[in-house]
Amino acid sequence: MTYNELLNHVRKKAFENAYFFYGAEDFLIDDCTRRLIDAVVEPDTKDFNLDIFYGGQVDGGQVVETANAYPMLAESRVVVLKDLHKLSAGSMETLLLYLDKPAPTTRLLLISNQMNNRSKNVAKLKTRCCAIEFKPLYDNKVPGWITNYVAARGYEIDYKAALLLQAHVGNNLRAIVNELEKIFLNLSDSQKITEVNVQDVVGVSRKFSVFNLNDAIGNKDIEKSLLILNKMLESGESHTAILAMVARHFENLLKVKGAISLGKAPNEISTMTGIPPFFVDKTKRMAQKYSLTEFDNIFDDLLATDLVLKTSRQAPKLALQSMLFRILQ
Repeated sequence: MTYNELLNHVRKKAFENAYFFYGAEDFLIDDCTRRLIDAVVEPDTKDFNLDIFYGGQVDGGQVVETANAYPMLAESRVVVLKDLHKLSAGSMETLLLYLDKPAPTTRLLLISNQMNNRSKNVAKLKTRCCAIEFKPLYDNKVPGWITNYVAARGYEIDYKAALLLQAHVGNNLRAIVNELEKIFLNLSDSQKITEVNVQDVVGVSRKFSVFNLNDAIGNKDIEKSLLILNKMLESGESHTAILAMVARHFENLLKVKGAISLGKAPNEISTMTGIPPFFVDKTKRMAQKYSLTEFDNIFDDLLATDLVLKTSRQAPKLALQSMLFRILQ
């Protein structure tokens, strides 16, 4: 089951007897745990029908005994076991035996953000539970997630505002939500989040945003590009998010270059690429400054820089500066 499928199941109240949430994206795990508990347990009966244990502080027998207990004044109860990876081997065996025939009135939720996906226990749990792996979102999925999160709260957000927030905070969803909560509080009567709202709350300078950086790169202005990059890094913006935004910019430039070669009109280019109509002419001018050979080299360089940022001891600032030198020279 996927994250979105789980949300759909929760909305329909189509519950399984046992769930296994695992993976590194702990914010989504916490969010789904809360949703599941709220959907199963009535607020007035939580004291009786919700139990939360931690793997390093409990044995399997206690968890199973609680899971086998009948709910009080309700149809179902929820038992949550966090830090599953800290459970002893014997306790894990006890838990696996229970999962062969789980109590029909209990929703058992097992959680770990550190279990090896290739371990035997994970394989066994997957066959006995509704298992969902929560992986960190890819760079290009984060703006869409921000848009959906904001919409669920009853607000709207400009796409460029979502990109700007990601560029400043990075891909950590918990950090993004923290900043969004600050923005919500400062919106006054408006229901729409703009770039200005993001700039005002997270402290991004209007002169040194990722959009200014992409404009400078698109125009092959190396001095301005390096100045903006350095200012962004000094203000604490994520180096990986900056790289992702630059990569997306070059993807758009290449799409536009292809559309130009096909003789597409500006409105068609906007539809094909998702670039707002009022940015198409500017993007066309930048796309024409780069040859197809240059694009090939640039994407190789972007990929190599991404690898350096994730695996090398080289300072991120130096890696990004070197990349700009190579691209713009």
